[in-house]
Amino acid sequence: MFKLMKLLCMQFSNFSANKGILLGATLMVLVVAPFVVFGGNNVIHVDRKASGMEDGSKSHPYNTIAEGLKHADDGDELEVEQGIYEENITLPKGVWLYGAGGDRDDIVIKADNDDEPAVKMKHGSKISDVTIKGGRHGVRVLEDSKANIYDVRITKSNRDGIHIDAAEVTKKRRVSIEKVEVDKNDRAGIYSEKRSLVVIESNIHDNTGDGIDLASGTHAWLEKSDFNDNRGSGSKLVLDGSSIWSKNNDFKKNGREGIEVSSFGGQGTIEFKKAEISGNGRYGVARLGKTTQGMRMFGNLSFGIGINGSAFTGNTLGNISPVISAK
Repeated sequence: MFKLMKLLCMQFSNFSANKGILLGATLMVLVVAPFVVFGGNNVIHVDRKASGMEDGSKSHPYNTIAEGLKHADDGDELEVEQGIYEENITLPKGVWLYGAGGDRDDIVIKADNDDEPAVKMKHGSKISDVTIKGGRHGVRVLEDSKANIYDVRITKSNRDGIHIDAAEVTKKRRVSIEKVEVDKNDRAGIYSEKRSLVVIESNIHDNTGDGIDLASGTHAWLEKSDFNDNRGSGSKLVLDGSSIWSKNNDFKKNGREGIEVSSFGGQGTIEFKKAEISGNGRYGVARLGKTTQGMRMFGNLSFGIGINGSAFTGNTLGNISPVISAK
């Protein structure tokens, strides 16, 4: 039952980012017929304490995640028991890795090689209920890969906590990040090249770089997440070609800006509703024009009105900067 509810939550997070309209019908289908949609998957078991015969069954699990993944095919699940697993892994296409019991602190994937990502994710893979430590990146979502990261802590990597390679900007290649904690990484908490991205109910904090850094042309939905106490800015965004919608997010006590937005002169839309932007070391929002045309392109950067308005308090240099030339 736990596994079923977890899967329902993961699927529910995978909604349309176009102006934040939820695909409620998707959840209804899952509730009515979850066993039809998801039944029959092969479950491979992993337990670091295992010894003797290993075949991936509940009674004879593999004792490393890597060994379990060697035997995993598209649609299979890998259930990992409590313990620390010192290895770098790659999730194959369509494979879901999750911690047994649902407590992410009990299952730790610790990079054995810090020159490689601790976890690489291929298309359609999922990971949930684990902690990931170290690595060049904690998680790297590979090029053109859809991925789902749910209820995971990612900490102490040498670069980005989550590094997302480029993909076509469509739902079919979307990365969904929900109930994730990303902290104490040496660069950005989340860095994404151009693609579709969803971040919900996550805590991105205490990273050496920015909380979240999104490339131009990204389509993203950010909701009910905290981007606080990062040494850089809470979020670093580029207006050109982007469609970014944010609701009920906090950008507090970051070393630089709460939100930094750059423009090179292309059209784009970024809207924040009900944001809390406070206590940041420089501006609450910094607007940076990277070209002469870019200096004039901030009309589609907005912060909500009325009950959807954002709140600004205690930002050192002011709430919203003038457009600053950063040519």
